[in-house]
Amino acid sequence: MRGFRCWIGVGIAATGLSVGSLAAGEMNGMSSDPRLGEATSTEAIARAFLPEAQWQHQDAETLQAEVRQLLDDDSGSSIFHPDAETGPLTKALLVLMIEEADLPHSRVRLRYARASVAPQGQAPIPVELVEVARFNLGPARREGLIAQHGESRVAPDEAFGDGKHIAWRFITRPIMGQVADITHAARREIPLEGAFCLNAPCSTADSLNEQARDWPAPTPLEPTPSSLHLKVALLEAGLERLGLVQRDDSGPGRWHPPEWPESVPPGASFMEVLVERGLGQDDGVDLVIYLDQLMDDDIKALWQRLMAVDTGAGESPRVWETQDREPWPRPDW
Repeated sequence: MRGFRCWIGVGIAATGLSVGSLAAGEMNGMSSDPRLGEATSTEAIARAFLPEAQWQHQDAETLQAEVRQLLDDDSGSSIFHPDAETGPLTKALLVLMIEEADLPHSRVRLRYARASVAPQGQAPIPVELVEVARFNLGPARREGLIAQHGESRVAPDEAFGDGKHIAWRFITRPIMGQVADITHAARREIPLEGAFCLNAPCSTADSLNEQARDWPAPTPLEPTPSSLHLKVALLEAGLERLGLVQRDDSGPGRWHPPEWPESVPPGASFMEVLVERGLGQDDGVDLVIYLDQLMDDDIKALWQRLMAVDTGAGESPRVWETQDREPWPRPDW
């Protein structure tokens, strides 16, 4: 993964995925599975969430070691692993960036769900389920430019990136010294047709983040140093602004899981993140976090958007943010 230093401002300010088959018509959600509500081990969770007939299981320990190596600053100042406080969404994005080719025009969708393991005679253990899917929009981007300017004025196919549409799934749990220890991981290729991102077709070459809301006017962020890749730094900053990453002056941010809504069954996603790259006139990164089904009398969902443009080597990216709240629907009495 090619990283670069970036600066992101910080502060405090669902859709789901079908368990089992990932046929094109089933890509609209991460839905519940009865087995997830009855699991007595993480292996039982894996059988439901990562069925071997559809998913190629990966070595979770190796993936976690690669994440730690990437995050290690060689300071030796802590007895804990460098990913000790890194949450499951950030780990999923890091694995994707480590294991898969970088693409100039892409859409990455992360979905988050909860479950629990109830060993006999013991207290339930919380489990977090994440899927990260990466869609290659290079071909669609090229076709759109050809329609506008003619094929002779558009770069060849290889300039727009060569890569399959793929998805990874992860199961994590909190253990001593780790807020999100990866217990299971799996990968597979997926279809683009029938896939939905923020309730719109993932195949759309135009920005879905822009279309998702009637966004309030964005404001620039004050720069705060980060050594993370721009996509990861934006995700961490967005989660922090929603209160899902918490930090103090002494160290990195700590993952703070969202409250599990009473209305959401095990395995059903209630948070979605969409990361778009290279869908505008420049090589910018546009990230939206949608946190749904809040346990709040007035607010149903929170929307957070961060946009960044890399201004060149050694320069700080220019970053803007906007956020919105979605109220619960009220009866028309």
